[in-house]
Amino acid sequence: MRLRILVVGLLACWIGSPLPASAATDCSKPKTKIDWLLCSNERVRLEEQRMALAFRGAMGRIDDREVLLKKQSEWTTNVRDLCNDVPCLMQAYRARTEELETY
Repeated sequence: MRLRILVVGLLACWIGSPLPASAATDCSKPKTKIDWLLCSNERVRLEEQRMALAFRGAMGRIDDREVLLKKQSEWTTNVRDLCNDVPCLMQAYRARTEELETY
């Protein structure tokens, strides 16, 4: 599992566009309920990283990056941040990853 996370991290660095804010969670100082959920569950962190890679890929495939950034921010506020448990967060990340892969 750690190797998978390392590979995802290396790919993220290699692709080179900015991560959505949610992928920058500092688990040494979790502040929000989402931070706590992310930091307490490795599977959720992996789904977050998968979504971040899909986001980067989408950023590389579209012309109007501002629109995607706005949609990502709206998704964060209106979907991700409404989750109160791990299953909700897992589903939110999986669904968003699928959406981003269609760009």
